[in-house]
Parts: sequence; C-alpha cells; structure tokens
Amino acid sequence: MWIKPEELSNWAYYYCRDIEDDPDIRSLITESNWAYYYCKDVKDDLEVRKHITDSDWSYNYCRYVKDIPEVRKYIKDRSCG
Repeated sequence: MWIKPEELSNWAYYYCRDIEDDPDIRSLITESNWAYYYCKDVKDDLEVRKHITDSDWSYNYCRYVKDIPEVRKYIKDRSCG
C-alpha cells in the first residue's frame, strides 16, 4: 500500500515520534501542523521548524514552544504572548 502525498507529513511525524527520529523520514514533515507537532513533541529542529508557516500553527508554536521572530512573522491574525 502506498502512502498518499497528503499523508506523508502525518505518517513521518508519527514514525519519528513513536519509532525512530530518522533524518530521512523527518525531511518528509513539510505541513505546518505536523511540523508544529514535531517541534513540540519530538525536537525543536530548524529544518522542520521552517515549515511552520500557517498563521494558526505559527501562533501555537510561539505560544507553546518558543516565541521567535522567524516563526512569529507568519502570524497574521493573533499576537504571541
């Protein structure tokens, strides 16, 4: 069974969280929500963090992980803090 492209980030997040934090698998985490969950639950990794570009997920990152300008700049309708 093949994984649909829209499910890759989801699958990769759970693999890295539950089985092994493999760099090749981690590189498949490209959707904002799954990048946020990875940075919050597994490791705050720069290469994954760069995919947190959606306003809501950027807000959640700033609020629950770390308030940093590189993520805060994507927040369009809320403010951190």
